[in-house]
Amino acid sequence: MKYQYLINIVFAFAIAIVLVLVVKSRKPETVAVSETTFVAVTDSSGQVLGKQQFPIAYIVLDSLMRNYDYFAKREKEYSAAAERESTKLQQQGAQIEQDMYALQTQYQQGLITSRDAEAKKADLEKRYQNFVQTQQRKSQEFEQKEMALTKELRDSVTAAISAFNYDNRFKIVLNNVFNSNILYAEEQLNITEPVLKLMNERYQKSQKK
Repeated sequence: MKYQYLINIVFAFAIAIVLVLVVKSRKPETVAVSETTFVAVTDSSGQVLGKQQFPIAYIVLDSLMRNYDYFAKREKEYSAAAERESTKLQQQGAQIEQDMYALQTQYQQGLITSRDAEAKKADLEKRYQNFVQTQQRKSQEFEQKEMALTKELRDSVTAAISAFNYDNRFKIVLNNVFNSNILYAEEQLNITEPVLKLMNERYQKSQKK
């Protein structure tokens, strides 16, 4: 499974994801917390009157997933499993095709009776039907695995953002990727790195249990 494809299915429900975070204030495990972002308040002439808290941040999701250790592990496992099944099905399909060609050649050369040819033909047709059914079943199985992985990754991101935002500094966290609706955002609003660090720390900690 290609990396970008999984990123798309993880958050296919929106071009720009908005996570409205309403969580109870609680002290989580050690979290690298950035300073609260403030923006300057100006009058019509541009004179700075003061500063106020800006409760919006964004994450570059594709960068986050590309560097998330657990995602790399699961993507590798998924791709390997898909490749194994694809190779197995290709071999089965090729064998059926070869057997069909061999049967046709034998019949044309008079090496097999019409009765035997009909019997083998029926057997090959049954094998082909089973092959098609296996293809469909495997496709459905991998679709289900994709859905489960999608939910798992989405939950991981949401949980990490909630933990990072334990003090409710941010009310909205956006997904700022190339094709999102966000055309411009100050770099100081980017919380990708600290959230990524938290996610990898949580994953590494779970591996030691």
